[in-house]
Amino acid sequence: MEQTTLITLSVEDLRDIIREEVDAATKHLKPREELPHFLTRKEAKELLRINETKMSELMGRPDFPVCREFGVKIYTDVLLKWVEANTQGIQTKSTRIRSVS
Repeated sequence: MEQTTLITLSVEDLRDIIREEVDAATKHLKPREELPHFLTRKEAKELLRINETKMSELMGRPDFPVCREFGVKIYTDVLLKWVEANTQGIQTKSTRIRSVS
């Protein structure tokens, strides 16, 4: 049997909780503005926290944001957008918050 608990929070309390959780979840990431405009293969691999095999697989994809005009570089902003667009679950995950008036 499912149990329901009613919790009353102010909007500011809820914002504080969300802010703390986001900070905790992203503390290992560099702020986006501190990243260079282009990443080397090694930097992209470290940013994505993937192994060499997965990096090779991604680099071989025709839709992966690689610039080969001056060596192999990855566009940072386009990479982050590409990850958002190509990661299963980001679009489908949702948290249900029910408002009780």
